[in-house]
Amino acid sequence: MKKKLMYFFGSQVITFVLMLIVYRNFQLVSYINMSFFVGGTTTFVGLMTYVVSGGFFDFFTESTRKVFTPRHMKKEAQAMRLPSEVFSFPYKPIIALGLSGLFCMCIALFFYYSF
Repeated sequence: MKKKLMYFFGSQVITFVLMLIVYRNFQLVSYINMSFFVGGTTTFVGLMTYVVSGGFFDFFTESTRKVFTPRHMKKEAQAMRLPSEVFSFPYKPIIALGLSGLFCMCIALFFYYSF
């Protein structure tokens, strides 16, 4: 739990640093925009990791290797790892971190439209 909170606060620090670099001020609208970018990018990376680690591109990669590999290199091509074997790290914490950033953006949007 402590590690998850550290990752969450780290993503919020990244959001505030990027907000200062891009917008050069602390405003609610700039926080909403930057938390959307950081949370959306993190969620996208987590979802892409999920898709690749699930074996979605394995068939395409294997068939492409069979078609485009010269005959004298067939054994080397068969020894290559598939994308699902390369992306074997957990994707759920990455998705949860991105969604928590997007949730913070939704809370900020609620305050923006309420007042």
